[in-house]
Amino acid sequence: MRIALVSQEYPPETAYGGIGTQNYAKAHGLAALGHDVHVIAQSTDDQEHEFNDGPVRVTRIPGADRELPLATEEARWITYSARVAVAIAQLQARFPLDLVEFADWGSEGFVHLLNQTEWNHVPSVIHLHGPIVMFAHAIGWPEAHSEFYRVASMMEATCVRRADAVFSSSRCSAQWCERFHGLKSDDIPVIHTGVDSRIFRPRDVPKDEHPTIIFVGKIERNKGVELLVEAACRIASQIPKLLVRLVGRGNAELTAQLQRRAREAGYPALLQVVGFVDHGQLPHHLSRAQVFAAPSDYEGGPGFVYLEAMACGLPVIACSGSGASEVVVPEENGLLVPPRDVDALVHALLRLLNQRDFRQIMGQRAREYVVREADRELCLQRLEAFYSSVVNKQLMQQAVP
Repeated sequence: MRIALVSQEYPPETAYGGIGTQNYAKAHGLAALGHDVHVIAQSTDDQEHEFNDGPVRVTRIPGADRELPLATEEARWITYSARVAVAIAQLQARFPLDLVEFADWGSEGFVHLLNQTEWNHVPSVIHLHGPIVMFAHAIGWPEAHSEFYRVASMMEATCVRRADAVFSSSRCSAQWCERFHGLKSDDIPVIHTGVDSRIFRPRDVPKDEHPTIIFVGKIERNKGVELLVEAACRIASQIPKLLVRLVGRGNAELTAQLQRRAREAGYPALLQVVGFVDHGQLPHHLSRAQVFAAPSDYEGGPGFVYLEAMACGLPVIACSGSGASEVVVPEENGLLVPPRDVDALVHALLRLLNQRDFRQIMGQRAREYVVREADRELCLQRLEAFYSSVVNKQLMQQAVP
C-alpha cells in the first residue's frame, strides 16, 4: 500500500509527545513491512522541506503565519488544515495514495475530509490519541465554553464523522468520542504501535544501591509528579536512602518547588532530576530502578511510559479511571490508585518497596504482558490488517455498479 501519515509531530524537529513517537514508529514499521510510506508533518520555519528519512518520504509544510498573522488557536487549526489538504492533493497527483491517516490532534484532516467527493475520494482514517473533548471535560483544558473549544470540537466531530474509519490508542478515547461525537465505541478498534520489546527489556545493569522509584514524563502537575514527591517524603523515614528519579523535561518552577519540598521534609537527597534522556538510554534508567510510578490525574491511554517500564520488568503504579487502567492490571503487573489520593499512593509504594518477591513477580508479569499484548511487531501487524480492511472495503464499494 501507498500510505500517507499526516501529523504535525514527527521526530526529531517536531517531537512533542506520544503522537510523534507513534507516528515515527508507524512510518518506519510499515516501511519495513514493504509499504510505501509518506509523512506530512509540520515545518519549523516558513518553508516546505521534502526529504528521505531512510525508507520514509517526509514532507514538512509551514503554517499560514507568513501570509496571515495568526492571533488565535482556532484560526491556526483551520488554516493549517487547509495547508494539509493542499499537500495531500499534490502528493496524490504525483503518487496515487491507497490510504491517508490523520492524527486527531489539531483536526488536520478537516479541510481534506470536507473536500472529499465520489470522484476524488481517498480512503481516510483517524487515529484517536486523546480527543479535545476528553481534555476539556477530564482535565479542564481548554475551557468548555471557550471559542477555541467550540471550533476545535466541531472540527474534531466533522473529522471522525467523515472519515472512512476511526481507530483509537485506547478504549478510553473511543468512549469520549461516543459520548460527544455520536460514534459507537464498539465500532472503533483499539490499535496502537506498542513498544519495541527488543529495545525495552530488562538490561544487565545493577540495580541502584538505594531503593529507587522512577518517574518518566513531563514534569507537570497533571502528571502526578507533585503527588509522587509528597508520598515519597511521607515514606522516606521508613525506606532508608529512598531515591526518586525524575526523567523528562518540564516545568522548571515546579521542579524547584519539588526539590524545596524534599529539603523542607529533611531529605535533601531524595530527588534526582535527570531531565531529558535519549529514548535509547531510557531502558538503562528503568532497569536500575525498583518501581515505576506515574500517578497522572488522567491518561487518554494506553500510556506508553507504563508499557516501556513494564517491558523493562518493572511493576508500575498508575491512577485508576482513565486509559492507563487498560494496561495496568491490579495485583498482576502493577497497582492502581485513585487520582490525587496521596494516602493510597503511599500504601502502594510501601507494598512494592517492602515486598521484594511480590515486586519481582509483578515485574516479570509486566514484561510478559507487553510481549504478549503490546509488542510493536504484533501491533503493527494489527494496524496493517486494519488499513487493508479499509482499503478493501473501498475497492468493493467502487466495484458495485
